[in-house]
Amino acid sequence: MSHESAELLLRGYHAFVEGDLEAIATMLDPDVEWVAAGESDAILVSRDRVLDLLAERVAEDYHVVVERAIGLTDRVVVSMRFSRIEIDLTDERPLQSRRSYLLGRWAAVVYTRDGHVVRVEEHPHLEAALEAAGLEGE
Repeated sequence: MSHESAELLLRGYHAFVEGDLEAIATMLDPDVEWVAAGESDAILVSRDRVLDLLAERVAEDYHVVVERAIGLTDRVVVSMRFSRIEIDLTDERPLQSRRSYLLGRWAAVVYTRDGHVVRVEEHPHLEAALEAAGLEGE
C-alpha cells in the first residue's frame, strides 16, 4: 500500500468516525469531486458540498469499519462495512423486540494528489471498485 495514500485514508476514516469535519476539510481538495454509485451525472464538486454530504452521513450515526484498503500511488481502493440499530418508535412491544439492524457495505476508489483527496468514486461493491482501479481479480 502506498504509505501516503494509506495515511490519508486512515486519517480521513478516523476523522469521520470521530465526526471531525474540520479535520476532513483539510484533507479535501477545494475542487474535490464525489461521484455516487451508479449516478455519474450526479457529481458533487467542491469541498463545501462534499462536507455537507459527509455531515449528513456522520449524523446518521453508523458504526463504520474499514474492511479492505489497497493503496496505489494516486488512489486507494477501499471497502467499508457500516451498521446501526434502528428502533421503531411506533411499535408497542418491549424495546428489545422493536429493534432492527441495518447493515451495509460501501466501496470506492479515492483519488489523491499532493496529500489531498481530489475525487471519490463510489461503487456498488468491492469487485466493481477493483475493476475501476484496474485491479481485477485482486
